[in-house]
Amino acid sequence: MRKPVPWVWIPLFLLASSALAQAWLAPRGEASLGVAYQNTYTRDHLFSKGERRYRGSIRVNTVVFGLTYSFTDRLAAGVSVPYVAARYDGMFPNNVSGFEVIDDGSYHGSFTDLRLDLRYNLLRDPAMVTPFVSAIVPTRDYPTFGQSSPSSGLEQYLVGVSMGRRLDPILDAGFFQLRYSYAFVEEVLGISHDRSNVDLEIGYFLTRSLGISATGSYQKTHGGLDVPLPGTPESDAFRATPYFAHRDRLARSNYLNVGGVVSYALSGTVDVFASFQSTVWGRSIHAIQPGLAVGLSWGFSPKRMVRRFARKATP
Repeated sequence: MRKPVPWVWIPLFLLASSALAQAWLAPRGEASLGVAYQNTYTRDHLFSKGERRYRGSIRVNTVVFGLTYSFTDRLAAGVSVPYVAARYDGMFPNNVSGFEVIDDGSYHGSFTDLRLDLRYNLLRDPAMVTPFVSAIVPTRDYPTFGQSSPSSGLEQYLVGVSMGRRLDPILDAGFFQLRYSYAFVEEVLGISHDRSNVDLEIGYFLTRSLGISATGSYQKTHGGLDVPLPGTPESDAFRATPYFAHRDRLARSNYLNVGGVVSYALSGTVDVFASFQSTVWGRSIHAIQPGLAVGLSWGFSPKRMVRRFARKATP
């Protein structure tokens, strides 16, 4: 069976999950370069008790660039950065004095957060067990208040573990990956809002080149603030607090997303994929309806490339 497609490029739905944190590592000296385009659409907002309300539409276009490298068969590092362009259309723009107005019906784009990952393969039998640590750091001071804000603009530090294995002897061409991470998120106005994320992928290779997967992503925020339904006494009281202008960053966002992926190996070094994801349950979030993504990854050996170019340059 081919090595499962990196969790990776499905993942950055909401940029929360990175393929850089998959259980399988490439062999020593191998690298992978990837790019993915993701288009997400939000029509409904889910408030603190799960109330679903139309509050205008949000269209987000994201391009993610990523690079991984295996220093040994067990140790690998990765880096990724997304470019996000978002637009809000509706009658409820988030405009507050002192904050840049971005909910004006036009697209606003920015590189957002640099992500650095380090993985170590601890166990290979009977399953792959790979702990990881990650750092997410904003690349610039971009707008963080608004329906169409590109990201939270907060530093985050993650610890977690990825597990995966083939499903033989029950299903020779099947596999699964399970990942858990805990994020220590920069506080805002003294409010803690760390989070836990669980991602699951169950896949099957129809042929040596063609694979399909079902995916699920769950998030639980530890702390944070509930975002009350507008027009209620709770919402009016919340609007009068200093936390209102930071509600998207501090929201106690919990959700369950489900989706699927189709991947295809164009060659021994190039993989392409198409995927979708949709929100089936959530609190204090924008519901994805749906999120679509396409992308490719290219595996290569930097050392072999340098040797090849050196031979060509030698007279």
